[in-house]
Amino acid sequence: MNGLKHMQGLPERPAGPGDYYEVTTEFAVWYVSADTAARIGRALERRWRPRWIKLVDLSGSRAWVRADRIESVSESTERQRTRDRQFQHLRRKEVRADRRWDDEE
Repeated sequence: MNGLKHMQGLPERPAGPGDYYEVTTEFAVWYVSADTAARIGRALERRWRPRWIKLVDLSGSRAWVRADRIESVSESTERQRTRDRQFQHLRRKEVRADRRWDDEE
């Protein structure tokens, strides 16, 4: 089957979202490219901030966000997300191993 997929030009596994940045506001999270995140960061670091930040997210949606409403701009790479999933899996496994079924809560 893998040989057939390779011959048809289909990828072995579906492509993931890749590396992106998250721009977090009180009510929304915008997923943006590194260039857009850098531009937003420069605007937020200015002494005289603009009132509105214009951005285009990864799906192509255009948005205007109040600069004072942006709570964070954070990097999210595939490697970081993979390591986070592994960490959470190991943490849940540890909690389950420590659980005593005769304890009443």
